[in-house]
Amino acid sequence: MMKTKVIFTMAILLISGYTFGQTKKVAAGTKKQTTASSIAIDTMAVGMKAPLLKVEEWLSEVPDMKGKFVALDFWGPSCKPCIAGFPHINELHRKYKDQVVFIAATTDEAPGEVYTLQAGVPIEFYSMMQKPKAWKDYKIQGIPQMLLMDPDGIVRYSGNGFLLTEAMLNDIISKYARK
Repeated sequence: MMKTKVIFTMAILLISGYTFGQTKKVAAGTKKQTTASSIAIDTMAVGMKAPLLKVEEWLSEVPDMKGKFVALDFWGPSCKPCIAGFPHINELHRKYKDQVVFIAATTDEAPGEVYTLQAGVPIEFYSMMQKPKAWKDYKIQGIPQMLLMDPDGIVRYSGNGFLLTEAMLNDIISKYARK
């Protein structure tokens, strides 16, 4: 009896997976070739040119970004994983501030909410507000999300800022810094 229930359940799961898990059908002859850059559709992939930075309001002093790497850390005050990553990014900021400008980028929040949050978890790096469209320009699908751009505006890292290690950062800087 138990064996029959398990087989029946598996059959239902397979059928529903087939029925509801279908992807869009592509007309014959129009299928795109899959490449490394096409896999990351609707995300700002490594190697892409980032859009021009548009700041709604600086919540800190305005950083000098000329000739430096820029790390945009997209976050929100209600995002606990974002806030949990701030100590790590603060540490990276302290160690690499001469080479990398770390910027906390938030939107859809009142500046007062952001300042209130900072009282509990200090953001030691730069901070700014952006219009919601900026997140679309950078193709941000969820937070936390960090984009690290080289001095020429090319994305060299895209992922959770908490996962950006010093070894990774050193490697990126040594490969892509202007000489």
